[in-house]
Formats: sequence, structure tokens, C-alpha cells
Amino acid sequence: MQYLLASRSSSFPSAYTLFRHSYPLHRHRVPRPSLLKPNCAQRQSRTSLRTSWPLVSLSLFGTGFSLGPLLDGLHSRVNLVVYKSGSIDIGPLHTNIWVPFLLGLFYCSVGLLQLYLDERVLNNPQEGSLAKTIASLILLVLFIELSAELYKAGIADNIEAYILFAAAEFIWFLLDRTRLGFTLASIVGLACPLAEIPIMKFFHLWYYPQANIEIFGQGLVTWTLTCYFVYTPFLINLSRWLRTVYAAQTKESA
Repeated sequence: MQYLLASRSSSFPSAYTLFRHSYPLHRHRVPRPSLLKPNCAQRQSRTSLRTSWPLVSLSLFGTGFSLGPLLDGLHSRVNLVVYKSGSIDIGPLHTNIWVPFLLGLFYCSVGLLQLYLDERVLNNPQEGSLAKTIASLILLVLFIELSAELYKAGIADNIEAYILFAAAEFIWFLLDRTRLGFTLASIVGLACPLAEIPIMKFFHLWYYPQANIEIFGQGLVTWTLTCYFVYTPFLINLSRWLRTVYAAQTKESA
């Protein structure tokens, strides 16, 4: 009797071992749906972004073509910048025939650069807001008007520069508050005045009658870089809002 019990107890582990090796137990980890959703959302956002870029580019160029000269007219009416060859006057608006195309290219370049950085660097395309776009446009208009009035009042260049630099940083703090946005605005603020030099030198489209700095034989006004700096948050919000609008239309039509 004891022998039978011992044989049964000794055969049980071997039988269990044989069963385990014959029919191995596989533990499958079921992925959580919450972990899959962000990847799907990112793929959909990237796909919609690729399909909406042509419309976004055209809209940015059109906005710069039409709105840009109006904002630029705030400076030309106080003779901060004087247009030469190809200049046109439409009522109180003093501009140049090439300015709409140049500003359209400016809007399109900065806007698409921001969308590219959103997708490749941040890896998280942000949705735009119409309210934030309008707010940034209002602040841009007020800033350009402030710079024009200070120039018209004959404020010293260094004092006006201090005021405008402080106001530009305050506007960035209100609208953006990101290091990437500050870096992009700084690059645009430095690059765009330098880009004006070959246009003035070789095409003679405009000049600054009261320039306070000379680079490569062309006169510039130092504080104009703050205007480009404040321009950048508006173009960031505008491009993001346009992408959001066209991406939603693309999803609906798909």
C-alpha cells in the first residue's frame, strides 16, 4: 500500500512536467487601447498635415500678399521707409509693387517652417486657435503702430529700441512662452533685416532715410528687428490655425 502511494506521488510531478512541455503555457500581454491611440492619432495628424500643406501654403501667401502691405503701410506713412523704383500710392498707403509678393513669401516661409518644426522637432502638431490668431494680429498692429508713433515723435533711437524690445518680449510672454518660439522669433528678427540689404542694394526698391546703422553700405534701423520678432508669434498662430482648419476638412472628405 505504501509502495503504491509512493509510486503515485512520484509519477505525478513527471506527468505534470510532461504535460507542461507538451502544451506550453504562453502568456500574451494584451496591449492597452490607451497606448495605441496616441500612435494612431499621430499618424493621422501627419497624414492630414501632408495633404493640407499646399492649401496652407497658398493661404499663407495670400494673407501676406493682401494683409502684409497694409501693416507695412503703418511704417511708410511716417516715412520710416521710403519706396523708390516701383513705388505705388493707393490713397494713404505707400508701398511698392514687389512688396505684396515679398511679404507673401515671408508669411509662407515662416509659417511652413513652424509647421515643420511642430511635426519633426516637437513631434506633436499643435492645434491652432482662431481667437489666439486674432489676438496676436491685434497685438502686432498695436506694436507696429507704437513703433511708428515713437519714430514720428522723434524719440531717440536707443530709447525707442529699449521700449520696443521690452514690449516685444512681453508680447512673446503673452502669446507663446516657449523656447522654440523665442528662438524662431529671434532668428527671424535678425535674418529679415539682413535679407533687406541685397534687395535695397541691387534692386533699389526702398531705403531708410534716418538709418542708424550701416551694413554692407546699406542703412538700416536697428529696432526694426523687434517688428519681425513680434510678427513671428502671429505667423505661428496663423499657420497652426490654417493647418487645423484644412486638416479637419481633409478628414471629413476622406
